[in-house]
Amino acid sequence: MPASACLCLAALVEAQGQILSQEQLMDIGWRSAGVEVTDNSVRVMVNKLRRALASLEMQDAIALVAVTRSGYRLIIREESPPEPSADSVEIAPTPQPPEMPVEATPPPPSATPAPRRKRFLRSAAFAVCGMLIGILTAISVKNAFVPSPQSIEFILWQGEGIPPGHIVMVQKNRISQTELIQATLHTYTEYVLERRVHYRPGKILYITTGTGKIDKYQAVIACQKPIQEQKNDCESFYFHLY
Repeated sequence: MPASACLCLAALVEAQGQILSQEQLMDIGWRSAGVEVTDNSVRVMVNKLRRALASLEMQDAIALVAVTRSGYRLIIREESPPEPSADSVEIAPTPQPPEMPVEATPPPPSATPAPRRKRFLRSAAFAVCGMLIGILTAISVKNAFVPSPQSIEFILWQGEGIPPGHIVMVQKNRISQTELIQATLHTYTEYVLERRVHYRPGKILYITTGTGKIDKYQAVIACQKPIQEQKNDCESFYFHLY
């Protein structure tokens, strides 16, 4: 699983059944590393976690539940031991009144099989431990190779090539990359706006650029509302230039 999914799973485990909102999961899994994402990224991450639980055959024991308009929570179900059936209950015969009082000796306790609940909890513990080991490994790799997170600030950009009726936002430290910004807008206009006539993407365009003046990757995040708001209805577009 990717590091973002492992970080979100660790937070859900620590929450102990409490609900974590989509914003909280985005802060934990992506924004803590300086990556801006959308609600769709959370849904993709949740589906990956559910597939991982299914591959471990733990989907009936550990469930990742979506709570309408609230977020997600992790539920660990415990299987209770089966109740004894009526046929297995021994009925003691009615004692006859003895001629002389005799002290009754209680029967020795019968051996009962170990409850299935212990076996279930042991299996669940092994599965969760395996997941936590993966989470700790991902966190260690992240701390070793991922730089310290930095906040990303977008500012308004005004220049040539802006599609009519759109607003363009650019990273503050990339505002001088005019050539790359204009090339990205041209690619977005040609391959999204002009070719998908009946498609209505967001009017707020966030341009994410690389470090050089020319980059073979171009990226646009189109949002109906500002990206920091909930239900912003954002979509990401990535272009690879050959």
